[in-house]
Amino acid sequence: MKRVVVIIPFLLFAILLFSQVQMSEKVTDKWPYLYEEFQEGFLYFDGNKISDGSFNIDIANQTLIFYGEDNLLKSVDESVTIDSLVLIDSKYYRNDNTFYEVISQDGTLALLKKTRVDLNALNDTGGGYGTSSATDAKTKLTSVDVSNYTGVAYEVVKLEKGKGKLFDIITGYYLVDLSNEDYQRATKRAFSKAFPNTDVKKIARANKIRFNNESHLQLIFSKCVN
Repeated sequence: MKRVVVIIPFLLFAILLFSQVQMSEKVTDKWPYLYEEFQEGFLYFDGNKISDGSFNIDIANQTLIFYGEDNLLKSVDESVTIDSLVLIDSKYYRNDNTFYEVISQDGTLALLKKTRVDLNALNDTGGGYGTSSATDAKTKLTSVDVSNYTGVAYEVVKLEKGKGKLFDIITGYYLVDLSNEDYQRATKRAFSKAFPNTDVKKIARANKIRFNNESHLQLIFSKCVN
């Protein structure tokens, strides 16, 4: 992971602009990563530091993995305070050892998405990537040990893609005041609290909002901030 100045190099900017992002089709104990390929981006940490690199999020262990010039996978040290991670077309905050993707944001108020794997369920009961509910949808998966590839060449790890025990995905949505890191489930009650001068119930009723649906949450968030 290389320290850089804040100005984005032209070549890296072009990569960020034209690269195609694809979520992992199969998240397994051999490939526990959120993305199908490592993504170019910037890590903001320890208050005022920035580094560029190729990143992926191990959603089984909620750790940030990167590889550098030596092409070896490494995890960001736990002593590092991650302020945010900016990838090609997404941004993440980290709170309580968990990564949250920014779905919508207005000032210090943000709608975030948490994605993790269910290590305690059985994968033959159905479900799959993107399952969600107001309380985190859960399906069953066999509890397994997740591979630790720290220090292993990226090209070697790529050979394991598509192999191993298949994980099911659990997603949850949160309404967050970043000024005080108050993370609340994105419920009707949380929206009413965050927007006391807005008739949230009326908006939800008029737009038939389901508070476990990402596009619905984006819609009501945009109406509340506007």
